[in-house]
Amino acid sequence: MDITYNEWNMGYIYLQDNYCCDEGETAFKRINSTLTADNKLSEQLNKLNWADKKYVEAKNKDFIEEFQNDLADDLSIKGIEFEMKSKKFKKLIDSYQIKSFKFRDNQYYCICFAPEAEIFEPKNYIYAFSEEENSFAIFKLKAENNYNIAFFKALIFSEESSYNIDYFKTLNRF
Repeated sequence: MDITYNEWNMGYIYLQDNYCCDEGETAFKRINSTLTADNKLSEQLNKLNWADKKYVEAKNKDFIEEFQNDLADDLSIKGIEFEMKSKKFKKLIDSYQIKSFKFRDNQYYCICFAPEAEIFEPKNYIYAFSEEENSFAIFKLKAENNYNIAFFKALIFSEESSYNIDYFKTLNRF
């Protein structure tokens, strides 16, 4: 997986492997990540708020994004833009995990970009990307003035989705 940043302290997480990278960004290897099984993950997901709208339907109506999340042709998120201050970035890297679990009688994966306590907080929302409901994102919604800001916490997808589990096994920071 690729993560980039620039001199303006803006970062970008590439969630799909055919989109990286922009000119002017620096590259170096970070870690190889292992896949761990988590049999309790589906229980944790059931405690979260499952939105009744797809992500693309809720975006800019029920919430705004922290910065800009880019969508692929199938309406899944292909990239997340975020402010990359060193403390926040270190937390993201330290929290990075890949988990496998059974859900709805299929093999699913959870890519964690925050500590588990932040991801599985009961106030968080899960949004599906498509009618097939084979990929989802977990967001923390933070109320500010008269709107909610969505902060990306985790990606969940099945083997039938547009995401490739092998892409997430090596984390590259740019």
